[in-house]
Amino acid sequence: MKILQISDLAPPHIGGVEKVVWKYGKLLSEKGNKVSILTSRLQDTKDHEFIENIEYIRVPKYALAFPSLYTNDFDIIHSHSYFSFLGLDLEKKIRGSVIIKHIHSVYENELENFTGWSFSRIFSLFEKTLLKSDCTAIIVPSEFTKNKLIEYGINKEIYIVPHGVEYSNFLSKERAREILGIPKDKKVVGFVGRMSNGKGPQDIALIWEQVMKKIKDATLIFVGPEPDIKTSGIKGNTDEVKKILKASNSIENVIFAGKVDDDKMPIYFSSFDIFVLPSINEGFGLSILNAMAAGVPVVAYNNSAISEVVSDSGILVPTRDINALRNAIISLLTDKNLYLEYSEKGKMRASKFTWEIAVKKLLNVYSNYV
Repeated sequence: MKILQISDLAPPHIGGVEKVVWKYGKLLSEKGNKVSILTSRLQDTKDHEFIENIEYIRVPKYALAFPSLYTNDFDIIHSHSYFSFLGLDLEKKIRGSVIIKHIHSVYENELENFTGWSFSRIFSLFEKTLLKSDCTAIIVPSEFTKNKLIEYGINKEIYIVPHGVEYSNFLSKERAREILGIPKDKKVVGFVGRMSNGKGPQDIALIWEQVMKKIKDATLIFVGPEPDIKTSGIKGNTDEVKKILKASNSIENVIFAGKVDDDKMPIYFSSFDIFVLPSINEGFGLSILNAMAAGVPVVAYNNSAISEVVSDSGILVPTRDINALRNAIISLLTDKNLYLEYSEKGKMRASKFTWEIAVKKLLNVYSNYV
């Protein structure tokens, strides 16, 4: 098959959606399909190139709204980009193309809080319109997202294709900390995600002083980039997080690792004692899955698809209840039996999510229309 994936961003920019697009492209190509990715042009990227046998077509971001300029001669057009949805609506009506929309998350009224950018409320007004634009079928990563689309009145066929664990080359905790220069006797709390309000690093900062009072040897590591609002539409909050920590005199044992190369990520996950993600909205929760695969107990807010991915294999607390968040962190760091219970449960849960299963489901979806 000749498959075109459309994505707002693609490597070298790496976020959750971009990883999914890249992984699908790689696996589909390995199975003999011809894969192209239409994406926005970033600084220092080539307009056209092949990486790992995948064709990258990079255009000005506004051009993604006119996908028909680039969609000739493909069997499947699989779009992860809201910018392209109205154009693909016309593509289907005029050319009869097979259009698969991939909805990674539904934000509703949470979008402004998630991005930290007041202009996002304008997009919120159009979200339902874009979601209801015509297509052949829809793919989502979770039951949560599927149910949201049904609530919106969308009556297209909706397929659930969960993501897979990204890494398998985890290290022993001792070796990981040796590489990173972290003392072996520290209690390490890890966060992986964009430094933005929606992901919740500020909530960890607000309780960190209280955690340190109970856990004297605690260390906090934030792994993730400060997003560029021009390319991602998301406002970063690293300065806000640092301000909170400085105000409570608790910044000394906090590490801001920033953007980390993908091949180094297993080292960071392996170095954590527990993983915390106080996000207010996740269409899936890939970083949570990776932490569980590493045997790292998870603490997260009980919302969106997070509860679906974690199930009973981590500690979920009410959204924005930072006192409950604090208590869960302290419990895991002080109760060895509880820690071991969630470490084992997490690994068992994560083992059910693989990319081989995901790409098999994806190809089954395609086969219904080609």
